[in-house]
Amino acid sequence: MAVLTAKAVLSSLRRESLQNLYYFYGSDLLQVSELTTQLIQKATGNQPETALTKLDGRKLDLRALEDAAQMFSLLAPYNCILINDLNAESLREPAFQQLLDILKQVSGVTVLVFNITGFDVKDGRRSVSGKNKKLIDWIAKHGVVCEAVPASLSEMVKQLCSRAGKNGCILPENGAEEIVNRCNGDTLMMRSELEKLCACADGGTISIEMVKDLVIPSLSATTFSLASAVVQQRAAAAMRDLERLFAMRVERPVMLSALTASFLDLYRAAAAVRSHVQQADMKQDFGYRFDFQVRNAFRDCNRIPIARIRACLFILRDLEKTCNTTSIPEQVAIETAVVKMLTMPEKQEQIV
Repeated sequence: MAVLTAKAVLSSLRRESLQNLYYFYGSDLLQVSELTTQLIQKATGNQPETALTKLDGRKLDLRALEDAAQMFSLLAPYNCILINDLNAESLREPAFQQLLDILKQVSGVTVLVFNITGFDVKDGRRSVSGKNKKLIDWIAKHGVVCEAVPASLSEMVKQLCSRAGKNGCILPENGAEEIVNRCNGDTLMMRSELEKLCACADGGTISIEMVKDLVIPSLSATTFSLASAVVQQRAAAAMRDLERLFAMRVERPVMLSALTASFLDLYRAAAAVRSHVQQADMKQDFGYRFDFQVRNAFRDCNRIPIARIRACLFILRDLEKTCNTTSIPEQVAIETAVVKMLTMPEKQEQIV
């Protein structure tokens, strides 16, 4: 039927009869979650316990889906099926075709919604590709597809300040911006952290100091802070960020991937500055979700030799090799690599 904005979907849920197929995805996870909740409430007549079947898309049982699609509810307006986090790329071609055949048979008494919150459908690219694109295109022709696009930094700041006000608290704009940065724009995380801050403020003002003390930075925010401290040769700040990373207890491949991505952000920004490329162009070229990610990279690469950032990336490459081929404890290897970046002679920066 259509590809709609989140606002249009919400409007249609209030005014129109439901379609049989929905696919919700996008960077704004809170919006995806809220769209799914409202759709299920309407489809089940606020009785999800009697008319909702939940299926795990990560290990989708097509037989169970087929059986669920043939059911009908006596107590609710629709028989509702929720499939969370189906990555169509994980399906072999026969299974993918079987899925499409099942969707073709979904009757008018069934509402089936795909809800994607656990992975990036675009896989870091500008647009969806492969089987996920085929599935989205097919549903767009026969149902409703909505990509929940994140708001701009200024809009997120306004939303946080407004939500704080509804909870009886005052949140200054600089505090709201700090929340966005620490949560890296993750709307679900921002809502959770704001609720915690409002509870602590108890009807008062949420100061910037409260935000810094109580909001734990996300993995990507922490790795970016570490990368910025390293290239600016702020050793004490870098080691504090490294300790925070270790405290998160994330697996080494995940940590190094996030850290490499943060150094790449700075490298791209430094190269863009050298080539007189604008921030908006860099965001579009590399598919960044938020303006502030690019803005922060431009800010922190200022006057940093691009060779230093490049040398850090080579050290990270060697770190991965060390962790995979030696018996050196991972934490020791990572600490050694960070110290090497911080103490790198200027000559080495130019050689690498």
